[in-house]
Amino acid sequence: MVNLTELDDSPPRFMKLVPELPLVRKVMGLASFVMLAMMTQYFVNAADNLMVGRLPAEEATASQAALGLGMPLYWAVGGFFSAIGYGTQAMTARRYAEGETKRAGQVLYNAVLVAILCGLLGSAIGWFSAETAVSYLAKASEEQKQLGIRYVQWRALGIAAMVVTFAFKAFFDGIGRTQVHLYAAIVMNLTNIGLNYLLIYGNETLGIPVLGLEGAGIASMLATYIGLAIMIGSSLTPRYKPFAVFRLGNRDGAVVRNIARLMLPSGSASLILMAGFLLFFKFVGQIDAAEGTGNTYSAATKALMDTGALCFMPLLAFGTATSTAVSQSLGAGKPNLAARYCWESVRLGIWAVLPIGVAFWCWPEQIIALWSPNDPAVPIAAAPSLQLIATSLPMMVVGMVCAQALYGAGANTYVMIAEGLLHFGVLVPLAWLFGPYLGLGLTGIWSAAVIYVYGLGFAMGGKFLGKGWRKIEL
Repeated sequence: MVNLTELDDSPPRFMKLVPELPLVRKVMGLASFVMLAMMTQYFVNAADNLMVGRLPAEEATASQAALGLGMPLYWAVGGFFSAIGYGTQAMTARRYAEGETKRAGQVLYNAVLVAILCGLLGSAIGWFSAETAVSYLAKASEEQKQLGIRYVQWRALGIAAMVVTFAFKAFFDGIGRTQVHLYAAIVMNLTNIGLNYLLIYGNETLGIPVLGLEGAGIASMLATYIGLAIMIGSSLTPRYKPFAVFRLGNRDGAVVRNIARLMLPSGSASLILMAGFLLFFKFVGQIDAAEGTGNTYSAATKALMDTGALCFMPLLAFGTATSTAVSQSLGAGKPNLAARYCWESVRLGIWAVLPIGVAFWCWPEQIIALWSPNDPAVPIAAAPSLQLIATSLPMMVVGMVCAQALYGAGANTYVMIAEGLLHFGVLVPLAWLFGPYLGLGLTGIWSAAVIYVYGLGFAMGGKFLGKGWRKIEL
């Protein structure tokens, strides 16, 4: 395991371009596994978009438009309850850094109890609310609505597994064993691709009909349960016996309350995030309907979101590793070291996204065409917006890494409030203003998203520059 707290507690240095290598090596020791796991998990979701994009052109575009609604709806519910991971990781990392191995295991035991209840509730909410939610948001076409409802319902059945998986992931990440989720994510991805191939396109030999997007939802749901089985099995191996995770005496109301206290603002921030993007997507559908473009702009927006996620997921990996480093450093009584971990991750992340931004700017149509090879109208519609996204990548680094670092410090409520103000005070009203109201099209709507990203960077970076987060007790 990576020893994160052995370095000195000297304050961070801002006026330098070159990263501080001892910290970078430690963060990368954690982040490399998290990054690979998240990229692998990303492809569990992206595989749906890639593979339905190979269906006949009209069906492919409608399916991708439906996915653009389906995935945020899935994450709105699943992400809210999966936020159990933020408190679990922060508390596990603190207990582990304090040398309290069994108390770290106790955190996981109680987190799993909460996760089972929350996961079952999340699956029920997702299934029964799918028709109403999709019908309200799907404005591009009737095909988008019908496809979206069935996809969301199948994915909702996997929310229970998703939430419990995040509890286990948070424990392993908190003690520095970030590779455990990587192994599970690899198996999940391979399973999902194989099942997608059978269920999306059908197989006459096996008697499997062509299910299209609905088949993608079934495949992803089943893959999620396989990932959970791997995480549970890993926790039962002899390596983790000293943590005494599954002792019946581990149940502790105070730990449960602390997990819930940290989960609610984090989950609310996730819900706000997805609600904002769902309304954003609704406005795109309104433009499709008004201009008679079918599902083109909606499919383009889904492709843009998945392309942006190629940056989002590695940054989330940096942020997850940084969250563990911040939590353990605070647990060891080294707040300056915690600050240095955050800013070094930001510096490294900015260097990493610069070449990606150049690629987005120079070859936007070619990149979007990877998602939608059978409908040339989609890359043409999306290209200007991808160039806009390229200009915001450095601020995306600041916002995402600092937000995860604040979660590691326990400043979850601040993140929730900031996200709420930015989504419903900036992103949603500006997307409506620039899109349906002023008629600036898809580029106008994505301009609102870029403004939101800059606001996120200033809000999270500014908060971490302060020192209030150093005094939070967990």
